[in-house]
Amino acid sequence: MKKNKYSFYVLSIAALLLTSSLISSCDSAKEEEEVVVVKQGFQIPQLLEREKDLSYDEFLKIREKFNKLSFEAENDKTKIESLIKLSEIYIYEARVTGEHPYYYNAALVTLNETLKDTTKMTTDQHFTALFYKSTVQLSQHKFNEALVTGEKALALNNTNSGIYGVLVDANVEIGNYDEAVKNCDKMISIRPDLRSYSRISYLREIYGDMKGSIKSMEQAIEAGAPYSEYKCWTIVTMGKMLENHNQLDSAMAYYQFSANERANYPFGIAGMASVEGKLGNYKKADSLYTVALNAVPEISFIMDQAKLYQKQGKKAEMKRLIPRIESMFQEDIESGHNVNMEFAFFLLDFKKDYKRALDLGLKEYKLRPNNIDVNRLLAFAYYANGDNENAAKHVRIAMKTNKQEGDLYCISGLINNDKKQIKKAFSIDPYQDHLFVDRAKKMI
Repeated sequence: MKKNKYSFYVLSIAALLLTSSLISSCDSAKEEEEVVVVKQGFQIPQLLEREKDLSYDEFLKIREKFNKLSFEAENDKTKIESLIKLSEIYIYEARVTGEHPYYYNAALVTLNETLKDTTKMTTDQHFTALFYKSTVQLSQHKFNEALVTGEKALALNNTNSGIYGVLVDANVEIGNYDEAVKNCDKMISIRPDLRSYSRISYLREIYGDMKGSIKSMEQAIEAGAPYSEYKCWTIVTMGKMLENHNQLDSAMAYYQFSANERANYPFGIAGMASVEGKLGNYKKADSLYTVALNAVPEISFIMDQAKLYQKQGKKAEMKRLIPRIESMFQEDIESGHNVNMEFAFFLLDFKKDYKRALDLGLKEYKLRPNNIDVNRLLAFAYYANGDNENAAKHVRIAMKTNKQEGDLYCISGLINNDKKQIKKAFSIDPYQDHLFVDRAKKMI
């Protein structure tokens, strides 16, 4: 059965950390669950079939490499190196196909097998296994664990730019923004490429420097390998930044660019759907979401499609999607993916379950109290529960980096009864779509 994957920053960026060996050659489960698998005897997880319209020629080459590595993994002399390279395939396939509950667990089990006895590994193999494990932990939103694993890898090799990318991502998500900047500076000093430029872009966006962020993302796109999934994701990220700042024509151009660069690229198609929906072209938007979902069952596509129905007053169509979204969240939770924040926003927007959303937000807050997005969630959740005092406390933390985000200024304006902030919110993003949009519009 097809699984979903999230198009959140960490999932997208973590996979960019990987070396290019897989692509060039082609042209935790929960801790206790991992132990059980090992005790029963390690078996190489299978490669799942891809959809035929999802870069299938690339998949045929990956499958050939997978079969070769699986054979080599039976030989003690080549086992460790082969298992590490197999884990790279699992991570890449999770990214491309959306089968991340299966593939990230496959990668973790495989990497844990190599790490059972590090005395049999070279220093480079030990570093790479830890590096890859940290990227999986990032993708599963286990940020504190990823930081610990990344620092262990750094102790083995402090000249690899990719490991600094892990530290950037982990520190951003934990809320250690100054530390993230330091690691990003180190990363780009070692290797200025798509991975480092994209992180500079994200950090500049966090600190409210949109011109600088766009410039860095342009550099990332220019540095990307033609036709690669990594480059296309970066193009889509640029499109999303522009879309969120009311530059719909430019955003559409980038989304189309990504879909032309890599045929039927689902994230580019979904981006086009989002713009069409904002322009009121609902039928076109709906059909594009369907195309994207046929390629990759991405949960954010379904949620955006549900919001599209909600905007049109198609309550029956929207309600039909809710159980599917909930089951996809549950599937990811069962696979070891932390989705506290994302599920909480779903509960706010679609279920109006304000108390449960707040509980999940507070659960995530315990893990990373300084993260601005977690505090943004708590501002919304407390406001929904009628607690303006706590909402104000968390919105101040959420705005501490000066990030120029429409819904952030909107909720701050509502909490503080500040019409200027609400006007600024809609000047940034007049198309923002959240629980309190109508209430905010009435104030101005």
